[in-house]
Amino acid sequence: MDIYVLDIETTGLEGLPEDLVVEIAIMRANVIKQKITQVYHSLIHYDTSTWDNNLRNSWIFSKKFLSLEEIQNAEKDLATVVEEVQQILFGKFVTAYNNAFDFDKFLKKDPWNISKESTKTKIAPCIMLSASEYLRPFGRKKKRYKMAHSKKELLNANTECIIINKELVEQISEFKAHRANYDAFYEACILLELYRRKQYRIIPQIYYAHSMEIYGERQEKKELKLIKKAFAKADIINPAKYEKKWKDSSGKEIMKKCLDLLSKSDIVIFSAIEHDNGHFVGRGVYIEVKFAEELGKEVYFLREHLDNIFLLEMYDENNWTAKFGKVKFKK
Repeated sequence: MDIYVLDIETTGLEGLPEDLVVEIAIMRANVIKQKITQVYHSLIHYDTSTWDNNLRNSWIFSKKFLSLEEIQNAEKDLATVVEEVQQILFGKFVTAYNNAFDFDKFLKKDPWNISKESTKTKIAPCIMLSASEYLRPFGRKKKRYKMAHSKKELLNANTECIIINKELVEQISEFKAHRANYDAFYEACILLELYRRKQYRIIPQIYYAHSMEIYGERQEKKELKLIKKAFAKADIINPAKYEKKWKDSSGKEIMKKCLDLLSKSDIVIFSAIEHDNGHFVGRGVYIEVKFAEELGKEVYFLREHLDNIFLLEMYDENNWTAKFGKVKFKK
């Protein structure tokens, strides 16, 4: 499952419209693979000659994290960056180290309008609050730890997500703290480490696509346990539960109802039946997976673990129940 972690650098702490976003970076963090991918980074162009002294002397410039010249010479203006960010985050789970600051004071407001209502964006739990709750000594008063403290306490050279994302660590090293790229990366690492320690929880809706042959069988129960292990407390949509309710519906009507349930999910996980040393699916599961891919859903194939590096190809278009499609694995 992917969670998009963003960081913004601003001219102050008051929020819009008094202050402005001058830099933004977005990292995609896959909680299953502990993999981080940079998906966006940009400075934002403003005509700084029109700014008043409060903006020109704001902390990010006075501390020399950024310069007025860099903002004046940035390639992309605000409208361009807003449009690109809205497209990236549309319908995604997204979070920041301080949701109350990044979203409530800036990104939920015009012109960004990053919200469930405007961009169908789903705000995931705040990384700072999750880290602070975990790191706070027992019995101590509530305290919100800064990113630098959480980074020091949770991450080191041997942390799994640091090892897996070694190349990105090296790329990010050219930036420093209080630059969006640097902060977004290490905030994503903190999230992944918290998730690995079962201290960060998100509740997605998962559509479980599987053969009717295993409805109510031991294999179905085993697969449901594996899904729940990967996504604790997830809301699992299991079409098998609708079998009795839909018993008088035609096959075409049932397929339509299944696709409707799938379209409302965040993730699709499917399994296959083993035949002749291969993994095969019937026509129904094949249609569900292809539909999910068309919608841009996250899709995982379930064996003993979740795998999103696969190909589902048609195998026998005349065999609707057992070998309509075959799962192959990318090398």
